[in-house]
Amino acid sequence: MMVSTYYLLTIFRIKEKSNLLGISLLISTILIYLTVYRLTTIPKTMECISLYQRPHENHRIKIKPFKHSFPFEELESNDFTKLVNLTNFSFTNVNESVCKEADVLLLVLVPSAPKNGKKREAIRKTWGYAAKDTKVLFMLGISSDEGVERAVQEESSIHKDIVQGNFIDAYTNMTYKAVMSLKYAIYYCPEASYILKADDDSFVNMPFLRNFLRHDVSPYGAENLFLCNDMSGSPALRDPTSKWYVPEQDFPDKFFPSYCSGWYAVFTPDICFKLYREAQKLKYLYIDDAFVYGIAGKKGGVKHVDFAYYTLAYRDLRLLWNGTYDDLPIMFGSPNMGPDLIYKAYDYFRDKPVKQSINKQLGNVD
Repeated sequence: MMVSTYYLLTIFRIKEKSNLLGISLLISTILIYLTVYRLTTIPKTMECISLYQRPHENHRIKIKPFKHSFPFEELESNDFTKLVNLTNFSFTNVNESVCKEADVLLLVLVPSAPKNGKKREAIRKTWGYAAKDTKVLFMLGISSDEGVERAVQEESSIHKDIVQGNFIDAYTNMTYKAVMSLKYAIYYCPEASYILKADDDSFVNMPFLRNFLRHDVSPYGAENLFLCNDMSGSPALRDPTSKWYVPEQDFPDKFFPSYCSGWYAVFTPDICFKLYREAQKLKYLYIDDAFVYGIAGKKGGVKHVDFAYYTLAYRDLRLLWNGTYDDLPIMFGSPNMGPDLIYKAYDYFRDKPVKQSINKQLGNVD
């Protein structure tokens, strides 16, 4: 049709000031073209509009979820019973079916000390409340206090959300807990689209986080996503009296590779596998964040994105309650938030509109 129009334009180019026959023929051709276009194109467009305007409950577009296939052949044959330098590791308390009960958008792994029952309860009653597409699990070692250990087992029987490994839960064993969390995700919850590691003294604006993953990333999963608060240029402390003392024979470099401040981190399963694979090869270092996210991350070629703007870290929390930060897209709280502050933050954000998207800022959603 376009060739015909061009041909007519060439033939009937007006060399004289008036050529009524040529103009009439040209107009007729254009009208015929528009009529044919309307008949062949507009119905198809209207059909598509009608399709997408159907009520959501009657028309769901089903797209096959993105599934990760872990290359387990890259791990040692005894990997399941190995945890960094432990060769007799086992899960002493584990729910093997928690991720098979529903499609899991987000798996939340919360390292917690056995004695921190009140912190776990605060999370269950606030941002870690039950949601069909989100699973929250607490990662523990074994308590050396028999009374505390009995309380943990009672708690586990009630909530069925505690995972334990057979190592003593202690500050110097935190790296075991961190790597065990990755191990659990890989072996027991490969169905999860995204993974959040969050400390038991942190706060998560969970509705906003889930909307971010659905709308700004993908509800069907993704790859190579790694978000956290960046820690760059952190030195390895050589003072033996320091809580974070690192002997030179354990880590000879003066500075750790860029790593994540470990109170929260969001990543996809492929990142989880790379961190885990490399951590299993390394010499044990009890500074867990630098070990997992920095040293293992660098060896695995993993790069994280600083997400500090979307957190309350480095901000004055007192200004949160007076509305100073109301317009900021806050997805995470700050480190070292006790149960009282977690309850307060939960109540504050529960009364605010939930942003659907960081990029689009679409306002309220269901």
